[in-house]
Amino acid sequence: MSVPLKPGQQLVPIIKFRPSMRGFDCEVIVLETAMPTTTRDGQTIYSFLVADKTASIIMNIWGNDGRYIHNGDIIRIEGAEAKLFKGFMQLTTARYGKIKRVGEDTMEFKEQPNVSEMQWVTEEESKAMEASEEGQC
Repeated sequence: MSVPLKPGQQLVPIIKFRPSMRGFDCEVIVLETAMPTTTRDGQTIYSFLVADKTASIIMNIWGNDGRYIHNGDIIRIEGAEAKLFKGFMQLTTARYGKIKRVGEDTMEFKEQPNVSEMQWVTEEESKAMEASEEGQC
C-alpha cells in the first residue's frame, strides 16, 4: 500500500532537518512509542522514535491524532516542523499539518544517527561561544 507523492512534492530526509525548519514534507517509519504525557493545561502529547533511510528522530504529536499511530506504521507528514526542545531537535506537525498512514512494516531505515540525541545551538549561542573563545586566546 504505497501512496504516490503529489506532483512536485519533495520529501525531506531526516538527516537534512535543521532547527526551525517549517512546512516541509517527510515520510518515516515508527520504531517505538512512548507513554503519552499530559501538559499542565491538559493537552496530550504522544512521542515516537521514527526513522527513514538516513537517520532517526523523536516525533511529538499533540492531541488525539497520536493515539492512532503504532509501531511499524509508515506515515507521511505534510507541513512538518523541526523544533528545538531543551537544545535537542524534535519533529512535529505545524498547526495545519497533515499526518497520513501510507504503509506498514516495509521501509528501509537507519536508527543511527539519532538527530534528537545531538546537541544543537542557536546562531546567537554559536556567535557567543566564538566571541568567548577569541577572548581566551
